[in-house]
Amino acid sequence: MLKKIIIGCLILSNFLFAKINDYRKVFTEQNKAELNELISNFEEVTGDKLYLNTLEDNEGFESVEQEKTIILNLIRNTQGNKEKLKIQIKLSQDLSPEELQQDLELLLDSLNENQPDKNELEASKELIQGMSDIFVERKQVEKDEIEENGAEDEGLSLGIKIFLGILLTFLILFIRILQVRRKKRRYYQNKKKKNRYQS
Repeated sequence: MLKKIIIGCLILSNFLFAKINDYRKVFTEQNKAELNELISNFEEVTGDKLYLNTLEDNEGFESVEQEKTIILNLIRNTQGNKEKLKIQIKLSQDLSPEELQQDLELLLDSLNENQPDKNELEASKELIQGMSDIFVERKQVEKDEIEENGAEDEGLSLGIKIFLGILLTFLILFIRILQVRRKKRRYYQNKKKKNRYQS
């Protein structure tokens, strides 16, 4: 009984939180487990959500989530007697797809070179790995830019601190000089007064 409940929960969680939507039924359960592991690794490293779908020609997929979302569609397109695998990549606007367009085109070109020999599983693995490489590199570049800007800000603030320290030192010296002059004046004024009284 406990086994049935656990299996039921797993099946339900797959439907509710499915990252793989195999509408054409091309993946085995083992294939799905492999792909889910790749997708989980991708999501863990990048913080973005990834959906993989197998679709027929003229079908589409829309995600409920509209932010930090990547949709990969594998569409089996029949042209004449030949079946061709068409790959679509859709990114939510917050991921700046225009900035990644060149990298995505290179990824698609490399996948399409050997396409007749590729099945959906091979294409999916290569696609997820390629997306992972692109997004990990992007995150690293962003991290490097933040660290570089932080170092510049730190250097700038260090320069400002040094400048303020020098300025404060001069100000203290100036005040001390004024105090010494004032004491000298008082001393000489008092000395003159004493000389007058004595004369």
